[in-house]
Formats: sequence, structure tokens, C-alpha cells
Amino acid sequence: MEDKSEQDMKTVMKDNLQSLKESFHETPSMEYLLQIVATYHGLEMTERGVGFAEAFLMQIEDEKERLLQTSMIFEMVDLNEEALSYLTEAMDKYPEDTQVKNHHGMLLNKSSKFEDALLIYDGLLESSPKSLESLSGKLIALIGLGRNGEVLKIYKTSISITPSSPQDWHFKGVIDGLLKDYFDHEKGKSITEGQAEKLSKSFDSIHHIMGGLGPEVSNFYMMGNFAGTEIFHEILHKEE
Repeated sequence: MEDKSEQDMKTVMKDNLQSLKESFHETPSMEYLLQIVATYHGLEMTERGVGFAEAFLMQIEDEKERLLQTSMIFEMVDLNEEALSYLTEAMDKYPEDTQVKNHHGMLLNKSSKFEDALLIYDGLLESSPKSLESLSGKLIALIGLGRNGEVLKIYKTSISITPSSPQDWHFKGVIDGLLKDYFDHEKGKSITEGQAEKLSKSFDSIHHIMGGLGPEVSNFYMMGNFAGTEIFHEILHKEE
């Protein structure tokens, strides 16, 4: 039986869901749609949320966009195999599309299919070696595979790249969030105590830079930083 606090929370979520649906009907957008699906998921009504989203997504004329957004919906509610099926279809139809490849690699990482993800990211980095998005994906795959000797090389590559957009700062944040906890975890094992201390100082210095780059960049970086930390601990949890 649910306690009062759970009932109160669900009541608030239901009220919020109704408000979101009204806003969505007035101004349809992916932002509102994702929030609606997430709220249904939180209310343990995932199928209804996915059904609501699919009815809207079917109207998207751009096939690539429809496949990507549908995959994103399934991924958000942890239906990763279903999400991968849409990405596989997108890969078949748009085999050279960078956006599709990066998203496919990300989903493979999330499903712990690190070898397959690594193949995708290696291919992407051959054509775009300064892509922080692809570097962050490759880093996740390497950590998942336990290929510690290559991780530090990725970090050294990443710090030589200056992000050119707020979105790039997000992936810079993902890399730093992943590696800060990774280096703490590997201290005295795959990296020395001295290396760990030096790396820790380099991560601390980036926060001083953030203040001069404006709130948008700072928000993208910090959100990426948080996501990177979460991803690393998910990998650790799966290894246990």
C-alpha cells in the first residue's frame, strides 16, 4: 500500500502531466513530448506514454528525424532494445549520417555492447578526429571494455580541443565527469598517485574558466559533467 507521501507525489505528477499535455496541444514540441513520456513513466504508465508519443511521431515527414526521435523516446524509458531497433533501421537507410552513427554508438554503449560501439566511434573519429561527441562515446566504450591503457590518451586528445559551441561544452563535460571519477577509482592501479593528483588539479582548473564563458556554456558543461559521472558509476555497477 502506498504511503501518503507517495500518493501526494503521484497527485502532483498527474496534475503536472495534465498541464504538460495542454501545453503540448497548444505548442507541439519534442521538449514537451519528452517531459510527458517521462511523467507517464514516473507514474508507472510507460506504455501509455510511449503510445502518446508514437501518435505524434508518426506525423513527422522526415524519416530520419522520425526514427531518431522514436529511438530517443524508447531509450528514455529504458526500452533499449526497442530503441536500438529504430537506430538499426536508421543506420540501414542513412549509413553515412554522422548524427545517426553517434546516436547508435551511444545506445550500444548504454546496452553494454562496447565492442560494437567502439567500431562506430573509431570510424567517426577517422573522418572527424576533433569531435568531442565521438571522443566521449569512444571513452565510454574503452572504460566499459577495461582498456585502461587507452583512456589517458583520449583525455590528452580531448584537452587539446577547444569546444566551438555550447553543445561541444556538454561533451567536454561528459568526458571530464567520466574521467574525474575514473582516475580516482584507478589511483594506484592503472595510473600512479602522482598522475592522479596532477589530473585532479586540471579538472579543478576548468571550473575557474567556466565563470568567464557565460551561463549557457556553464550549464551545458555542468550537465555533461553530471551525466559523465553517472555513466561511469553505471559501468562500475554493471561490472559488480
